[in-house]
Amino acid sequence: MSTYNYQHLQSSSETRLLRLEPAARYHDTLIGSIIHTSLYSGTHTYEALSYVWDSSSNAWTSTYNWSPPSIKFAFYPLSRNDFEEIPESSYDDSDQLVVNMSPGEIICDGQTVTIGAELFDALRRLRLRDSQRTIWIDAICINQKDIIERNIQVQSMREIYSKADNVLIWVGEHFSSGPASQNLLDFILELEDLITNIMNEHGPNDLQAIERSLIDGYIVYNTRWNFLRALLSQAWFGRVWVLQEVVNAKKAILYAGSGKCDWGTIAAITKWLSMYDVNGPINIRQTICALPAIDMIWNLSRLREDPRKPPLPHLLDVLVDSRLSRSTYPVDKVYGVLGLVSPEDASKITIDYGIAAGDLYRQIALTELSRIGLSILYFCTKPAKKSTVNCPSWVPDWSQPCYHDSLFKLKYKSSAGGNSSPTFRVEEQTLMVKGRLVDTIQLVELARPIPAGEQSDPRSEKDGLDDPKTKLSTERPATNDVTVEPTAVEDLPAMAEIQDKNTTDTHLDVKIWSHDTWFPNVMKIAFPENKLTPASYQALWRTCCCNRTTDGDVPEAQFGDYFADWTKAMNGLKVRDFEGFQNKSRRFMDSFSRFCNNRRFFRTEGNRLGWGPDQMRGGDVVCVISGVDVPLVLRNSGGSGFEVIGDAYVHGIMDGEAMSMGLEEKEIYLA
Repeated sequence: MSTYNYQHLQSSSETRLLRLEPAARYHDTLIGSIIHTSLYSGTHTYEALSYVWDSSSNAWTSTYNWSPPSIKFAFYPLSRNDFEEIPESSYDDSDQLVVNMSPGEIICDGQTVTIGAELFDALRRLRLRDSQRTIWIDAICINQKDIIERNIQVQSMREIYSKADNVLIWVGEHFSSGPASQNLLDFILELEDLITNIMNEHGPNDLQAIERSLIDGYIVYNTRWNFLRALLSQAWFGRVWVLQEVVNAKKAILYAGSGKCDWGTIAAITKWLSMYDVNGPINIRQTICALPAIDMIWNLSRLREDPRKPPLPHLLDVLVDSRLSRSTYPVDKVYGVLGLVSPEDASKITIDYGIAAGDLYRQIALTELSRIGLSILYFCTKPAKKSTVNCPSWVPDWSQPCYHDSLFKLKYKSSAGGNSSPTFRVEEQTLMVKGRLVDTIQLVELARPIPAGEQSDPRSEKDGLDDPKTKLSTERPATNDVTVEPTAVEDLPAMAEIQDKNTTDTHLDVKIWSHDTWFPNVMKIAFPENKLTPASYQALWRTCCCNRTTDGDVPEAQFGDYFADWTKAMNGLKVRDFEGFQNKSRRFMDSFSRFCNNRRFFRTEGNRLGWGPDQMRGGDVVCVISGVDVPLVLRNSGGSGFEVIGDAYVHGIMDGEAMSMGLEEKEIYLA
């Protein structure tokens, strides 16, 4: 594999640019040259490329036993998050099977240089027919083998992208010339016109009218939603570096195969669709809401454009918001967002690709301990898979996804620690705190898919509920009905009023929460003896909204009625009166969605109900730490040592009640 023979950069403000030569045909050889320039001289105007590096190391092979012959192929990612295998089909001498993801080459200053497949495809599309194009590209303009240069250049990313005339977003060759590319662009422009007309007619705040405008229209069932979903499924949208590359851009243009579109149009459409309860047949809203880049780029761009010049966010805030974004190197989860944060926070991080990610994450945690104290614990959660980063559990592992928002981030109003003051000290890898061990987790509901849209949790029995006699089945039950003793039905009106499941809706099959296993399991956890009382019913519905409205207030008793209607929908009701259902139950649904999203329902040995992190299990303990506003779920790691599993809502101890229960305050060692 050939590499370029780089000349050293003379200063930290100097960088390289690729001058790409024109070509008449797409398949012509790529030819270019490297020039040096100062970022602050303005001598050379340029554009900057934002793309996903090739992942050919993730290839696998597959053998098709066609006769004759038997052929072995390697399959590479088609610039999206998952792999796609070419469908099996018959083969003869006239068939041609193409996997166009192998690395490519560019002749640069007479040297043949090997480049990744994504970059190769991008440059063939982006070069002009009759004039040179000057582009900054990280893989070419930075000597990736020179760690010192790489450290300096990455520190300058904010300036590099902000000084570019255009940022060119390349999402992949998947949208090649032909109907897919043109249909995508036509559909985006059509959506833009539709949104503009709806907003002009109803205004931005008439929620139901806006949603109905799409539900009534052909647009919901338009098969071209698939083109938009395919675009948003490209790997670029999940990459951490794209955040600062686009936010700092003067202008960004998205290229998809042979088509292109202004980034502002894409961002506005996706932001709008994520705000309203609108889904096509391929669940476009779920796709959009799963993309951290969309919301972050929108919000940070608006922040920078605000004439009042509000301060840029803290590093911790951006790390939390970008947690679902991905990077090749764990340290890049931090380095990739430094161009978005306040200069004060950015100056505290020295870019060093020689440092271990665990050491970098611990350094950030120590800085935040001095700024916000034990609030850093709100962002600690045990990952679903073993991390390659070695850091203690009280240090947030930014390389791992976290699918629920901390109650702190959601501005949940609570004071579990009452008026107590935080006490802590750091001893090497251990954080000592003081707190009270309040309760022990007994049952955890595992059937709910986390993240939403995934398959049910396949964990083994010992990783879920410890007692096999009380473990709840994650198999789909034969019926949607929740089994409740007849004497108890009147205490839970929703259980007595499950309507005909064959009811149809003339407008839309609105089946809210069709998790046929999950909700019955919640009921079995909440009422293991199948006995309901007004008090236990109230505890259930208050737990299912974390006892708060979205405004942060304790909900009035009428929320219990909203819960009853919501329960019907959870049992598979196809809503006949969509608007009536929305009017009556939306407030409850909003609270549930806000506070309980991607959390596990549980019951403690003390019969407390709550919502906790995905990886919690029976035997974990509920702890209220002095000076901390929400309970934490901990796992004993031996003696007085504990591992942080995550924050939790625990009904009945969110407002300081545990501080007056006579429990001993102990030193707790978080490792």
